[in-house]
Amino acid sequence: MYKGGSTFINKFDADEFGQQRSSNIYYPFASRGDWELGSWLLRSGLSMGAIDVFLSLDLLKVRKLPLSFHTAKELHGRAELLPGGPRWKVQELRTSHPTKRPVLLYWCNSLELVQSLLNNPGFRNAMDLSPFHLYDSAEHLYHVYTEWMSGEDAWSMQSQIPAGATLLGTILSSVTSVTCAYTLVRTPDIIISVLDSRNSVLFSFSSFTSYMGFRI
Repeated sequence: MYKGGSTFINKFDADEFGQQRSSNIYYPFASRGDWELGSWLLRSGLSMGAIDVFLSLDLLKVRKLPLSFHTAKELHGRAELLPGGPRWKVQELRTSHPTKRPVLLYWCNSLELVQSLLNNPGFRNAMDLSPFHLYDSAEHLYHVYTEWMSGEDAWSMQSQIPAGATLLGTILSSVTSVTCAYTLVRTPDIIISVLDSRNSVLFSFSSFTSYMGFRI
């Protein structure tokens, strides 16, 4: 085990509300039940209007549930107090010809995306970070190749990097997606994935890693 950067839990505890979480692990929510309801609503796909209607039901009022939020806006406000992932960045691009509106490039730092995947505690037992050789028998007669970490390239690269460092199989792929319905502008959707060599599961950031946003 080698010391490295901070983990997700380190960052979670070090943020500005870490002190409040020492007495209430569900902060900024009041309790586990408060967090469970908020989490379900945020992932339900309901519009903010529909969430407002739900929270105004007489059933919730009669039961006098100890909720920390009573509107969709309050719920989203509490969720935004939680530590976030990699931040989107925006940069205006200078063009050689005039445009009606600025040409903007929205992007995320690729290294931060991969670090965020590695920091996810749900993946702690799901990644192989060391190259390996797999054989079909104890006599090592036939070398079996499965994932990239079982190949000679990974083995060779590992032997050339400093002690304490390791390899991480990362896949960069793209598909063409419509980013502007107004003009049917098609730009590549960049997907960064980390391959789990044990279970052949891909952990990915499948939303746009970078795209040009503009309307004509």
